This record gives sequence, C-alpha cells and structure tokens, in this order.
Amino acid sequence: MRDLHPNLGRGATGIRLRIYQLSLLLTLAFAGGAFLLVALGVIPGTPVDIYSSWVILIVLFVPFMALMDGRGVKRTRLEKWSEFGFVWLLVSGIAQTFWELPWFFLDLTGIVHHITAADGYLWAWWVYGGADTRYITSNPTIAGLEFMAGFSGPFELYAWYLYKTGKTMRAKVAACWMALIIGVGLTYMTGVFFVAEWHVGWVNIQQGALGFWLKFVGLNVPWIVAPAIAIPAAILELAHLYRVEGYEAARRDMVARPGLGQAAE
Repeated sequence: MRDLHPNLGRGATGIRLRIYQLSLLLTLAFAGGAFLLVALGVIPGTPVDIYSSWVILIVLFVPFMALMDGRGVKRTRLEKWSEFGFVWLLVSGIAQTFWELPWFFLDLTGIVHHITAADGYLWAWWVYGGADTRYITSNPTIAGLEFMAGFSGPFELYAWYLYKTGKTMRAKVAACWMALIIGVGLTYMTGVFFVAEWHVGWVNIQQGALGFWLKFVGLNVPWIVAPAIAIPAAILELAHLYRVEGYEAARRDMVARPGLGQAAE
C-alpha cells in the first residue's frame, strides 16, 4: 500500500531543491536585507519597494515548481500535490508569522499608523501598506483578518515541521489535518479581504497601476490560487494515509491471529 506513492513525503531533490534554496536566499536578500539597509538609511525606501515586491511575487509562485518532475524523475499526482501543499504551507507560514503577525501588534499599538517611506524601521510594512492603505490607517476589517491570519502562521510552520521531521503515521496525519484546516480558513479570509475592498470601489488602494496590480493583487492572489491544489492535496493525502493505516492494522491482526483469515473464508 505504501508502494503506491514511494516518493510521498521525501522532499525535493535536484533542480526543485536548488530553486527552493535560491528562493529562500532571494527572500532574505530582498526582504530582510533590504529592510535592514533601508532602516539604516543606506538605501532609499523607494523604488526599492518595487524591486522587492517583484522578487517576493516570484517567490510566492515558487511552490508551483513542485508540480514539475526533474530529469529521470516520475512522480505520482499525489506526490507532486503533496510537495506543493507543504512548500506552500512553509511560504505562507513565513509570511503570516514574520509580516502579518507583527503588523497586528504594530497596528494595535498605533505604531504603524500613517507611516511613510521615510519611516525606515517600519519599511517592511510600508512596502505593502503604501499601496493598500488599509494597513496604515487602522482598518477594522483588516485588523480582524490579520489577527486570525497572523496567529495561524506559527501553526503553519509547526505543521510543515511536523510533516518534514515526523517519523510516525500519526505525525503525518496531524500535519495534513493542520494544513487542510488552516488552508480552508486562510482561503476564506482572502476572499473577505478582496471583497471588502471591491465593495467600496478600491478607494483604499494607492500608487497607481503598480500599487493595484503588483502589490494589492499580485502579492495576495497566491492565497486564492494555491489552495486550489493545496486543499485537495491535503484531502487526498489524508485518504491515502488512512488507507495505509487500515491496511497495516489489518496485516497486524492477521499476524497476531493467523486463523482469522481462514475463518473469514
């Protein structure tokens, strides 16, 4: 039963692994590194925000590399979708934990209100908030959504870690359930996020076409697109894991009670 998907949960190799590693380096350079340099006054807050937004946008779509097989590799659909789901879980978890969650507390205390590109130590939040001004004007809808999304981040990271390092069936099942539940919740909240602004005619979106298409749409639409694969992936993997668990439980019973099979016949 396990042999149906021999590569399930084994992680990326070859070119996919190298792309994931490069994406992490780019994120550290164009998010963390740029943030530090802007905060120190070494580089200006803009147009660096545009360059960083393009890089982060590309990184947000990197999980789709999981759907491609490298040279000489042939994986099942479930193996591809599972890798996609857990790479996306890591990407989303990093975003929620290190951007959304701190923003909630910065908003709660008023620190992030009405910031500009000149506020270097808050640049990481102005990069997006300069376009979607709901993030720098204490919008109640956004505060509520980010409270829920931000606190989901550490759980996403824990689910990824549990799946990556867990050795037991129970750990894998728990990780899949966490990925599924959090994924459904974040997808629902992303819908509310877009509809709330559409309902008022996009009045809070600034910085022209780049602000709308690159930052508002581009940096958020992955949370609409990715769940179309990640959610079914979690469901299919749970179904497979439960079948494996049932099959192995039945085999253990047969070994413990060898006459059981003959009695059933």
